[in-house]
Amino acid sequence: MDSIVIDNPRARAAHKTFDYLVELSGLQPGQPKRCASLIAPAQTGKTTIIDSYIQKLNTPEALKSGEIPALKVTLGANITRRQFAQDILEAFENFGCNALVESGTEAQLLRRAANYLAARKVQVLFLDEFHHLVHSDNRKVVMSVSETVKRLLITGSCPIVVSGLEEARKPFNGNPQLAHRTEDHIDLHPLDPTSPADLDLFWTFLSDYLVKSEQVGAGELHHLLTDEIPAGILEVSQGVLGAACNLVKDAVHIAATKSKTIVEKADLIGATDRAISKGLYHRNPLRDGLGPVRRMVAAP
Repeated sequence: MDSIVIDNPRARAAHKTFDYLVELSGLQPGQPKRCASLIAPAQTGKTTIIDSYIQKLNTPEALKSGEIPALKVTLGANITRRQFAQDILEAFENFGCNALVESGTEAQLLRRAANYLAARKVQVLFLDEFHHLVHSDNRKVVMSVSETVKRLLITGSCPIVVSGLEEARKPFNGNPQLAHRTEDHIDLHPLDPTSPADLDLFWTFLSDYLVKSEQVGAGELHHLLTDEIPAGILEVSQGVLGAACNLVKDAVHIAATKSKTIVEKADLIGATDRAISKGLYHRNPLRDGLGPVRRMVAAP
């Protein structure tokens, strides 16, 4: 189930923005590039959106030729600017490059990273977990980070997409010049149970996810689309699609431990109790009844 990717309007909108950045870069060789950002709470689908786009660009033919059309760098916690450059170089080493990650000063490492971006014809650079680069409220740190990204955009050969939690906004808020080089933030807010459009997105997403889960052998899950079960999943997940998927996965695990092939409401109740024990939610609507707002949500 972890490999399941569900097409949805949010992913399509994000991919459209990525396409625009790549196409604009191709039309303006040698010119400064632009940036986009996926800044949203955990489990809203940021990494899945990025990975599915990378899979589209990094075809076997391109990789065989030595090109890396899309490069993702997952930044570590409490990272410095030097480690930032090293993380980029380590991403190249995952493709067989000898990037000399430990050799050189901060400036040399950043320059080497930019050179590799050009040499391997990277069309878009994804910086995932970007909030790790901003681990201080100190304005100097925030400005240093934003200047690093801005310099890569000016001198680099490709646009940049950053992804992270709310803290990742700091470099953009604190540096007007960087903000001017950035597209509008891609919105991945938790779904609103009072919004018909959000409810339609959630229902379609959940339906598709359950169908694909059955196709990969997770058991029979279509029973979870009946009555007020989808509304309960929406409430517990608090409108976060990734959290909804994790709740279903946990219910599948509970059913499997009982040697059941049909995943039922009782399994979701058990999964919700586990979520409550982890502090992820505070009540079990699948057992105790929906909250006032969630009663508006009904299966079509």
